[in-house]
Amino acid sequence: MTKYCNVMELLGHSPLVREAIAASMSIDLPNWCIVGGLIRDLAWGRILGREVVPRDIDLIYFDPLRTTPESDWEIEEHLSQISGLPFRLNNQARMHQFNSESKYTSVIDAMTKFPTTVSAIGITGSEDLSPLVFSIFGYGALFEPVFQITPHFSSSGREGDFDEYL
Repeated sequence: MTKYCNVMELLGHSPLVREAIAASMSIDLPNWCIVGGLIRDLAWGRILGREVVPRDIDLIYFDPLRTTPESDWEIEEHLSQISGLPFRLNNQARMHQFNSESKYTSVIDAMTKFPTTVSAIGITGSEDLSPLVFSIFGYGALFEPVFQITPHFSSSGREGDFDEYL
């Protein structure tokens, strides 16, 4: 519980997280959450004692009715225009094709197949723009600035692809 409270304190006080949540909520995507670099960079930057500016904000969602990359690009462009933030969108209903895997059934299912445990920590938002944080593999990866491969990525024989995701 202490690690969760530390994560909530870190993310809850970040203006960037609040802005990203507000922008994400404004477009009303189904089953959305922010994952990856934004969360990791804020946490690891604090641990390492330096400010790390995330290069993008990874927003994922699950919509089986809009599965073209072009749909993601349109939403991404709109989000960037209204917020000024560097969003990168990926509908997880189509990402199984990119990863040569069976269809994912949800955002949570897709997150279990992410390459790193720290990437599988998500933020969604509440009405007051406070972050709601959840993790597939626990919060420990936020407090140890070392990339750890997820069980699925390791067991699927894709360890050689690991460097592509960093």
